[in-house]
Amino acid sequence: MVRNTRSQLRDSRFLIADSALSEKVGQALRDELGASRRATKTVMRWTEVSDTTARGWISGRVAPSGRHLLALAAHSRQVMIVVLRMTGHAELEIGIGLQEIERNLLLALSQIRAITGAS
Repeated sequence: MVRNTRSQLRDSRFLIADSALSEKVGQALRDELGASRRATKTVMRWTEVSDTTARGWISGRVAPSGRHLLALAAHSRQVMIVVLRMTGHAELEIGIGLQEIERNLLLALSQIRAITGAS
């Protein structure tokens, strides 16, 4: 008799199929970068993987491993949103855009001050 030693998560909400992950990450990468050669090179630079691996992720055929998923999420807002949604933390999604919103507000404020001559 062979003993089954692999651990299993007790909460089935977090058992995510690789196919679902690969499809969602691929769609996120295509939405953010497109499906061009430039997108492939960008993913390769972010994660230090081969051309074939990067194309597999972008097409949604293959799911990235843990450290590669983290690298993609660190560089891609869309991939980070996928991770948050798939792990049940969609409410944290708004925090991702706050820095960009603040930057845009400061830019708008400086433009208004330039137009009006205010300091």
